[in-house]
Amino acid sequence: MNKFTKLIFLIFLFLILSRSVNSQDLNKKEYNCLETFLTNLGSISLVNKGNKTSEYDFCNPLEVSSPIQISCSQGSIILLSIVHFNRSFIIKEEVSCFTNIIQLFIENVNYNSSLFFNSFPNSLSRVSLSGENLQFSKIGKNLQYFTVSLFKQTIPTILKFSWFSKTLQMFIGGGLFISNKTHSITYENDLGDSEMWETSYFNSISLNIPSFRNINGFIQFELLEGYNQSSWSNIKDIESNIFIRSSDLTVFPNDQLASIRSILPNRINIEVPFINVNKMCDLSLISKSMEILSFTKGGRDFTFGGLMPIILPNNQGFKKFVFQDGYIKNFEITQYGNAESIELRNNSMSGVLPSVKNLGATSKLIYIDISNNQITGEMDDSYCEFDIIVTNNLMTGPIPSCFTCFFALTEISLKDRFMGNNFTNLDQPSSPSTISPNLMYSNFELYRGQYHHKYFIFGENIGGGWASYSQIIGFEVSFQIIRPNKIFAFYSISKLPSIVTFSYSKTNPKYRFTLSADLMTPKVNKVDWVTDSENLIFEGSYFSYNVTIINITIGGVKCQVNNANFYNINCTLLNPIDTSLNDILSFITIGNLTTQFTLNPGVINNIQNCKNDCSGGGICISDIGKCQCDPTHIGDDCSIDYIECLNQCNNNIGRCNTKTGICTCPTSPHAWIGTDCSIPLHAISGASPSNINGGIASIYGWFGNIHTGKQVFIGNQECTPIYNITETEIICNSPAGTGLKSISVIQNSINVTSKDIYQYYSNDKQCPNHCTSTLNGICNSTTGYCNCIGRWSGYDCSLYSNTGNGNNNGGSGNNIIPGSNTTVDDNTGNTNINNQQTNYEILITKLIEIDFNGNSINEYSLLNKWSIFSNISKTVYTFIQSIQNDQCNITYTIEEINNDREVSFAGINFRLTSGSVKMTVSIENYQYSSNLNTLQLQMKSSVSEIQTNDKNDCNNDQIEINSTSNQDNTLNYIAIKKDAKVLNGRFLDRIESDGKSTFMQTVLISKSNDSIIIGMNLPHCTKKCLLDPDFSVLVSPEFIDECNGGDKRESWFLPVVIIIPIVCITLIIIIGFLIIKKRFVEMYLFKSKIKQLANLK
Repeated sequence: MNKFTKLIFLIFLFLILSRSVNSQDLNKKEYNCLETFLTNLGSISLVNKGNKTSEYDFCNPLEVSSPIQISCSQGSIILLSIVHFNRSFIIKEEVSCFTNIIQLFIENVNYNSSLFFNSFPNSLSRVSLSGENLQFSKIGKNLQYFTVSLFKQTIPTILKFSWFSKTLQMFIGGGLFISNKTHSITYENDLGDSEMWETSYFNSISLNIPSFRNINGFIQFELLEGYNQSSWSNIKDIESNIFIRSSDLTVFPNDQLASIRSILPNRINIEVPFINVNKMCDLSLISKSMEILSFTKGGRDFTFGGLMPIILPNNQGFKKFVFQDGYIKNFEITQYGNAESIELRNNSMSGVLPSVKNLGATSKLIYIDISNNQITGEMDDSYCEFDIIVTNNLMTGPIPSCFTCFFALTEISLKDRFMGNNFTNLDQPSSPSTISPNLMYSNFELYRGQYHHKYFIFGENIGGGWASYSQIIGFEVSFQIIRPNKIFAFYSISKLPSIVTFSYSKTNPKYRFTLSADLMTPKVNKVDWVTDSENLIFEGSYFSYNVTIINITIGGVKCQVNNANFYNINCTLLNPIDTSLNDILSFITIGNLTTQFTLNPGVINNIQNCKNDCSGGGICISDIGKCQCDPTHIGDDCSIDYIECLNQCNNNIGRCNTKTGICTCPTSPHAWIGTDCSIPLHAISGASPSNINGGIASIYGWFGNIHTGKQVFIGNQECTPIYNITETEIICNSPAGTGLKSISVIQNSINVTSKDIYQYYSNDKQCPNHCTSTLNGICNSTTGYCNCIGRWSGYDCSLYSNTGNGNNNGGSGNNIIPGSNTTVDDNTGNTNINNQQTNYEILITKLIEIDFNGNSINEYSLLNKWSIFSNISKTVYTFIQSIQNDQCNITYTIEEINNDREVSFAGINFRLTSGSVKMTVSIENYQYSSNLNTLQLQMKSSVSEIQTNDKNDCNNDQIEINSTSNQDNTLNYIAIKKDAKVLNGRFLDRIESDGKSTFMQTVLISKSNDSIIIGMNLPHCTKKCLLDPDFSVLVSPEFIDECNGGDKRESWFLPVVIIIPIVCITLIIIIGFLIIKKRFVEMYLFKSKIKQLANLK
């Protein structure tokens, strides 16, 4: 295929595609309407008919000639642009035929307004008309864009806002030459109080300023020549942003502008020549939303006696003030402190450029344009913090280097801002080396509807508004100037890498800078100290372009920085250094980040970094990369604080905190106090008391090895003299006394008291109930315990023991004593003793730490937390559990006694009968909160009834729970009785505390109908508390071994049961008869005697 053939094919394809895009045939109705409409307008000749049909090809753009334009979609017209050639034809309702039309453009239109505007279809959103002397009426509510170009409008026309209040944009304008003679248009605001016209753009010519009440948006009015100046009174109602323009000399509407109070407008632009300014116009209280206020083309009469006649708004958000083409005698910069930007062009200002130091700290001003005036003087460096334009003034002297350093940057032509003056260095660009940017990351925030990473570039001479065209190489960013030449922000969707290139120029490499947002200490790699003994050259990274924030000292001598960038620094020593020294301590500080290193003169120093830069606790010997720690730090990176404690905390008895130099004294197994843990905090764990007459007593515990001012008190009497004192025992002469006493030990000015631990003993102790009788038991007057005889048992020998097999007769005649069955739960450690229908349960419930005043300090529940440790032949069970983070171990041993045996515990001999249960509890290494605290171990015993086939109704009885105290008021026994069986619990008043026998008190905690809880008050055992209660089920003498057992009765039982009641009844009848007979005889004799006495009278 040759080129010509290809061209023909492409043209044909284009025609086909063009037709397919817009060639949908019109529906018949719209076709007929459009044909008639264009015929009446005189425009039908601009449309061609199809080649194959005799119909007009309206929807084919190739068949429609300019200026007509028609667009179709799905058989309907959506755009119609036409010219009204036949002026005699008046358009009425023809547009209503096009039910899907969106845009309508009619040039040189002539219509009947009341019919035309009411005929708009609902689909029509944009209408543009041009013509002359047009009439208007209310337009359709769906019309959003309405544009009218009036060649002339000599007919006086009043336009009402309500006609257009549904439009989004509206424009009514004229030709190039318009005046009150060619156009007579005024506006009337007839909107109701509840109506609001929301418009994005409303632009019109007018002979008046109407009230702009209830209009929100942007309004631009072109006031025609000869407009009604009194209508400025309506400006106070403004609720929109507005631009008003006029060429008529106008009396300045001072009071009207000052009366604007609506919070809605944020921009007012007025381009009007004003005269007769008779006072300052105070706009300080104008709209709180005001951002931009502009007066241009005001004329030389727009002044107040040579002063700028406007007092600027004082709201926080005010940004820009423009006053142009007026007259201001002098540039008083303090008037503009509340604006961020001022443009005071062409105001004939003269005088010397003022100092910006007068602005004050609250000034927001950063942009100044004072071009085209007559200002003189020089510009000092204080103007570096402003984005300034001074073109065409009379200024002299040098331009500050913060500006000239950018003069070589051809992309921005910054030099043009200073032309038209007499500056001495306008053609002398300074070096970009004075530009010193730094980079800092801010946060992740919403910017222009999308989240961005925000960064700051700050430093010296970093540029003004022109810097917003800079770039971060390889990243899309947007810049925002905050303070010219000091700081500006930029936003990036992606987070930047550690090191980036910031560039002001795409072509000039001198305006490219390597920056990092990481807060890194300066990294020194190499220092050249060979070529010159005074000059040093540093190589590394994370340096700075700003030499004013770099401080280098070598052996205490300052090295003055000459120039620097991200990778290099050149500096000069201000004083000589002894070159014979080695490893000279040196520092480089950039901002507030410091790196320490060492240097050797006369060589190229290759710097090796030390681990963690020695953590600030030593110096880095840089040629080997090793830390040399100071006396207060240790470790390979000197990161471990080290402060030696006093006396090494008493030769390491305590633990030294080398960070603070403070000793932490131990509390277990023994407590120490003092700054060096040298004072023992003693504790009392037990006592071996004297008898009631006094004598030698031993106090057990831990008393350390320092005993200054030692004293011992038993109750309120001193135990003196003290014969001997060691770490674990005090021997002293106890005073005489009775009962239970507390012990106080005083030494090293510390008083430690253990409550109720010293029990005077007597060799003549009474036993409970005198052991019932001499046949039941014999009293041990030394211990106060009964030694029972035979099968008698119990604390007072009043109960029967059993052998466990139910075949014992011991002392009870022929009664058979039922045996008991003991079971121990491997999972919980609970002990159950069953005897016929009666079940007794024994369990350890809790351990409580108690302070000196009897308050609970720590409480540990022991229920269901035991782990079985061993099980020997199903008769000895050992359980264990740990508390206090496994520091304290509690061991619980349960032994079932199968045979009677004599045992000894804590110096007391006693007898265990067969079928009883012996329990041993060991508490080791308990960690006390105080050396004054003690422990209480609580146990619970309870009784319940179980269902069996045994017939034991004759022994049914209620539950009785009793506890028995000895003569020293300490609980020693508990008894739980039911059905003539008794659970007998024995609690010795002795405990082994740290291996020493000492007194233990048992107390009643609570009692209910079927259970009792007792507490065993343990002394302050520092290593181990060992206690040994035991339990047995005994039988009361009232026990009946057989109930309703007919098969085993004696032969005499039935006759006796029958005969005895009969004999008793017979005797009762005989005796009754005799008594009645005797009464009858006595009554007869009495009556006879009465009769005899009557006869005598």
